[in-house]
Amino acid sequence: MSSEQLIAVATDALRGLVQGALPSGTPVVVGLPSPEGEELSGLSVHLFRIGVLPLVRAVPTIGPDGRRVRPELGLQLDYLLSGLGGEALQELGLLGTALQALADSPVRERQSMAALLSQPDRLSAMAAGSVTVQWRMLDLPLDQVSGVWLASGMRQRGGVFVRAEAVWQVAPA
Repeated sequence: MSSEQLIAVATDALRGLVQGALPSGTPVVVGLPSPEGEELSGLSVHLFRIGVLPLVRAVPTIGPDGRRVRPELGLQLDYLLSGLGGEALQELGLLGTALQALADSPVRERQSMAALLSQPDRLSAMAAGSVTVQWRMLDLPLDQVSGVWLASGMRQRGGVFVRAEAVWQVAPA
């Protein structure tokens, strides 16, 4: 395998980073919370957009012999971190803790990522090479924020928009 697991690895690493910062037993789920599910105090990590890093699209990769080589894969993964529907002030406190964890550890590389993963075999399945994920907070215009909430079908509440810039580069032969 090569880089097929990059999206799953980056998402699981974000989940693990947030989970590790929250009080023990606080759930962090990947995906949208169920509208029919019970209201829990916890957070959800919802991937709502996948894009390609502009530089990766624009720059061809040429090997030392002058031939094109397999380019790196660089993705922009946009997430909504939000509460699961529990008590509002408690969820806002959890979001604050998640923000602090992201600010304290904005970049992770392959060797430090495995500790965050619930499924480390996904990282192991990736071909040899470098994997880097850098998290940034997004400040979206109100119409885009409303659009994400509307498209997700969730009741609007406190949430944080996060971009992961995930890059995989094949190891040199």
